[in-house]
Amino acid sequence: MAKRLVVKVGEYQKDGETKGEYIKVGVILHGDKGEYALLDPTVNMAGALLKQRVMNQGKQNKGKGDVVMCSIFTDEPKPQNNNNHNNSNGYQDGFNDDPGF
Repeated sequence: MAKRLVVKVGEYQKDGETKGEYIKVGVILHGDKGEYALLDPTVNMAGALLKQRVMNQGKQNKGKGDVVMCSIFTDEPKPQNNNNHNNSNGYQDGFNDDPGF
């Protein structure tokens, strides 16, 4: 089962609620010898750190860190379907890129 590594880099308002803006920085996979991470080499971690600092600016003891904080989300297995028809959202079964948060 894969786990996604994501970094919260901002917030926005939608329908009166505060939502998080996330970037996916990699995945954690499980192999024969344990877990390992695959990091996306196109993600600028210095940029992610800067955006986290700006997002947390003015909050007590936040916004001054020297590390990028990542969240880990476990992907839940989707129910298997024996047909390969498109879902109503336009994605092929099993290939839904919606992050779900």
